[in-house]
Amino acid sequence: MRRHRLPVAHFDALAAGLGGPATIRLLRGAELSKLLLRLRALLDVTGPPRPDGIELLAEAQRRAPQTVADLLLYPHVAAWVSACLRRLHATEGATGGDDLAHLGAVAAAAAIRAGMSLDVAVRVRGGTVVLPTLGCAEVGPPGFDGVAAVRSTARGVEVASDHRTVVLPADPHADGPGWWGLRRLDAIAGGRALGVYLDDIDPFRDNHGLGPAPRLAEESLRDWRRTTDAAWDILADHHPHRAEAIAVGLTALVPLAAHRGRRELSATSADAPGAVAITPPGDPLLLAESLVHEFQHVKLCALLDLLPLHAPDDGERFYAPWRDDPRPLGGLLHGAYAYLGVTDFWGRQQRVMTGDDRTFAQYAFVLWRDQTRHAIGRIEGSGRLTANGERFVAGMRASLEAWTDTTVAAEAGAHAEDTAADHALTWRVRHLRPDPADVDQIALAWPGGTPAPPLRRPELTASDREPGTRNTRTGLRHLRLRHPDEFARVRATRGDADVALVAGHGAEAADRYRARLADDPGSAEDWAGLAIAARRGGAAIPALTAFPEVVAAVHHRIGELRGSRPDPLDLARWLTPAVR
Repeated sequence: MRRHRLPVAHFDALAAGLGGPATIRLLRGAELSKLLLRLRALLDVTGPPRPDGIELLAEAQRRAPQTVADLLLYPHVAAWVSACLRRLHATEGATGGDDLAHLGAVAAAAAIRAGMSLDVAVRVRGGTVVLPTLGCAEVGPPGFDGVAAVRSTARGVEVASDHRTVVLPADPHADGPGWWGLRRLDAIAGGRALGVYLDDIDPFRDNHGLGPAPRLAEESLRDWRRTTDAAWDILADHHPHRAEAIAVGLTALVPLAAHRGRRELSATSADAPGAVAITPPGDPLLLAESLVHEFQHVKLCALLDLLPLHAPDDGERFYAPWRDDPRPLGGLLHGAYAYLGVTDFWGRQQRVMTGDDRTFAQYAFVLWRDQTRHAIGRIEGSGRLTANGERFVAGMRASLEAWTDTTVAAEAGAHAEDTAADHALTWRVRHLRPDPADVDQIALAWPGGTPAPPLRRPELTASDREPGTRNTRTGLRHLRLRHPDEFARVRATRGDADVALVAGHGAEAADRYRARLADDPGSAEDWAGLAIAARRGGAAIPALTAFPEVVAAVHHRIGELRGSRPDPLDLARWLTPAVR
């Protein structure tokens, strides 16, 4: 087994949010060693008899080591090994069972890719056999779980069960009778090529619990190809340093099901390095951003396998300006690193775009520059970075500060400021709980007394918000900046508080939020909207902008004590002297 070292120059390049093809190859080499060690550990734990396929896999590795290395580095092969180990460690006396039986399919794929003859038993799940990086054979009815054989015959490679025999096409990535090929997305721009699998078949592709899409119809496939081609044009033309790294390290895209209002959701997993799960992309610009964002996670996951950057989780949770839930330090670092790349992406895009697209790019740039700076400050102040972590985060800060003097249009900056405040205020109301005794003391003093300030630190609560949901106002800001004519039509037909606020009518929006809070005083989004509307209307109230959770809690408690609730703005003004 190789001993892996990461030269300082590569480490510093990663710290700056970069890392070229040579750096990515070093990280992938370490990932391969990790995978081989985990596979060996899996086989050692399960013991004899050795599972079907292990000898075939070993022979394929001897004959075609690079071919097998590429297969083992396929993200969902790594995810399969992780799933097996997790099940073994979670259940005393477990043997890996059905998951371990997937080894036969991995070995079959290795032999086919290496051009070898084969005859190996494979597991059938739900009537199908998936051969990683190749495709899926339908060898029985949907309820059939059992065993099939993958073997070389005069007709070619076939997958045979008691129900059905399927012959693989000459090009296994093409569809055939009973066979779904694992399709690829290939794009070329600026002399740079991208080739990734579009994986909608692998049983180990759902590493996030976000719900993968089923097999894509041809129309959806065409949409993916078209959008990916256009996104790659953006990356290759304007971000060639990132495109070159992504071309080396990105292996698969996993379509997520588009449902429950989810928009522009993407994710990576340390269990599946090199894969990005993403909702159907309709906008090439946002797909390009997502690829930059998620590839930052891919790089950091690989680096963390080589050396720790922070102490183990001690239970402390932090505000992350891009998440609705409180995050551990490691999660905050991951997010900051991802948005360091996003900041660079939009900083470069705003230089080359024009019109409304440029205004939107400036908005996204200044939003993520400032939010990332906030997160880096919290990470630096945590006191839990290792020496390598301190060097890494210092490199992140230096890279970010290179964008400090970049100016943006006033409209873009104002909307970015509102989006940042919107997220922080909503998060505070949702997650911070003032001490009930403090709240009672203040509520009992209303309206004629003097409120006493809450002296104890609010309690942090967990989140029940679904990943991928987005504040309505954020979507409206995006619409106003990128498609102002469409926003104008929305403004003409919708008279609600959110539209009024984003349109710049603070006083109108404040009145509408007050009415909404009368009906639903527990809405964190409406408390945040009211605070921003009051500020935009020229009547900022410090208690509401600095401690919205206190105003909301006292408002609720007064209603319980008196049977009616005060006007939110009157209460906030009354509270302000106590919380300054």
